[in-house]
Amino acid sequence: MKGRVFDVQRFCVHDGPGIRTTVFLAGCSLRCAWCHNPESFAGASARWRTPDDVLAEVLQDRDYYATSGGGLTVSGGEPLLQADFVHALLSRAKGHGLHTCVQTAGEVTRGALEAVLEVVDLFQFDLKQMNSARHLALTGAGNERILENAAWLASRGAPVDFRLPLVPGYTDDDAHLASLARFLRSLGVSALQLVPYQRLYLEKYAQLGLTPRLPATLYPGVDLLERAAATLASLGIEAACCG
Repeated sequence: MKGRVFDVQRFCVHDGPGIRTTVFLAGCSLRCAWCHNPESFAGASARWRTPDDVLAEVLQDRDYYATSGGGLTVSGGEPLLQADFVHALLSRAKGHGLHTCVQTAGEVTRGALEAVLEVVDLFQFDLKQMNSARHLALTGAGNERILENAAWLASRGAPVDFRLPLVPGYTDDDAHLASLARFLRSLGVSALQLVPYQRLYLEKYAQLGLTPRLPATLYPGVDLLERAAATLASLGIEAACCG
């Protein structure tokens, strides 16, 4: 078995608890206007690798995982488009006592979630836009399956950290935050991670010969982050900034 891997980043501190190694898999079911990893769908740097090959690289930093409570995170793109590879990699990682995390946008089949559920210690699940028409315009797909999968994971008692990409002018308005809060409360969830939009990805688009959709959008400043967190808190959702 092999998976298409386009990057492996060591000493990551925002991709789950502790110090982690994040493995980025190629392929994505969305085309988000603010995508920070366009190489995931451009495919130019992806290589076919085996789970054992990838794990050998991950295990080089096992001492850091042990002392910090970290481990292995699988990201993308959308890693669960390669669910069998993710299962193989994470089951091997757990055999070595590593904490495992999957970052997903949820636009995958239920079977993909079921395939990895038993080997994932934490899901980091993005909720990008609650209005399905706006979600379609911003990502290329509606959000119906995403919300269904979020609800399913919650119903199974899976460990999930829900995240909101906070993109000024697109996901930060009060009406959207209120809709998001209502959905989270319906799942029995009271916490959310805010992932601030950043502009470093624009260099990648230039290198890949791609045209970014939000070149003029600015990083959300402290005032915007605090306002979003306060709005969510007033709606029963504790929001923390990630990154």
